[in-house]
Amino acid sequence: MAFASSLLPAPASGVRASHAPELAFPPVNRKGGVSLRRRGARHGVRAEVNESASAVAIDALSQVKHVLLPITDRNPYLSEGTRQAAATTTSLAKKYGASITVVVIDDKPKESFPEHDTQMSSIRWHLSEGGFTEFGLMERLGEGKKPTAIIAEVADDLELDLVVLSMEAIHSKHVDGNLLAEFIPCPILVLPL
Repeated sequence: MAFASSLLPAPASGVRASHAPELAFPPVNRKGGVSLRRRGARHGVRAEVNESASAVAIDALSQVKHVLLPITDRNPYLSEGTRQAAATTTSLAKKYGASITVVVIDDKPKESFPEHDTQMSSIRWHLSEGGFTEFGLMERLGEGKKPTAIIAEVADDLELDLVVLSMEAIHSKHVDGNLLAEFIPCPILVLPL
């Protein structure tokens, strides 16, 4: 998860707050992190970003060549979170020249989901909107395995560089966020709702 926090560097300009409360912790100064300097309650707190934070985030993303987009919802037109994850995946893949693999995960077999073809068409449409007509598509349906385990297996087998997932999958209890962080062999980008 440390990787995910370095993806969005803070702006290089200083931030000033008027009438900041007394700091209850010592100033933080980590490489690539944010330094806070107490300037007094009257002058506020000033945040400074180490210039190398942006370089670290850009360098880490430039190494991404294969991205996984797991889809765990049963909405045939994709949920808002899944649509957001698809848009982010295509944007990142286009910017860094990466390929995309989509894995559709469900504990029930395809035959029990009458709108399966509609969902596949919707996935293709959303990725084509992002500029991708060619991508890997896997279906892991009715295997009786937890989605988290399937994501970990696919990420490991395909030697992926990044997994993009909406927080919606974690909130809906389809995916276990703690197990993701423990078993996924590559960085995970979890998108807020």
